[in-house]
Amino acid sequence: VRPAITKAATEMAAFASLHSRPQAAYRYVPIHALDSDGLSVEGGRFHSRAFASRLAGCFEIAPVVMSVGSGIGEHVSALADAGDLLEAVLLETAGWLCIEDATRKFTMQLRDESAARGCRITSRMGPGYSYRLAAEEVTWALEAQPVLFGLFVGAELPVTLMSSCAMQPKLSRSGLYGIAPLPLATTASRAAPLLN
Repeated sequence: VRPAITKAATEMAAFASLHSRPQAAYRYVPIHALDSDGLSVEGGRFHSRAFASRLAGCFEIAPVVMSVGSGIGEHVSALADAGDLLEAVLLETAGWLCIEDATRKFTMQLRDESAARGCRITSRMGPGYSYRLAAEEVTWALEAQPVLFGLFVGAELPVTLMSSCAMQPKLSRSGLYGIAPLPLATTASRAAPLLN
């Protein structure tokens, strides 16, 4: 790797770290129905055959929208407009790494909250993603975004949904986690006193 590229990558990583402003909004929503066609909750229905297997045993979901703010994305656009394409690509990559880090930290927080309630969480599912189901892949359509955002009526969100179902700021993410009870044996072992 040329020294100029290494220098640019270091600078863009530092910029992203300095200007990342992670925020997340989430809530707990009871599941009304889970069947082979999708998932029903108060406020809407999500269609995908992936839900039946991915959320098996769950009694509620935790929808989430998160972002690292607009600062990084705006600077990416400014760099591209100025013709600094290498820096723009490197900064956008660093921005997505910031989103990954924010997602990881949020997942850990949600896992801890759920464990305190005697529950576990599933992996995150997101509109526009595909999921392996037996020998095929099934998709949760991106067009489900308005229903997902509709679960936050009245809440202040760090993300705005556009008519195209894309989000602003660009460096944002949405999705949901399933919440299921921990097996009784696991719950009992967590509650058992330590013996010397």
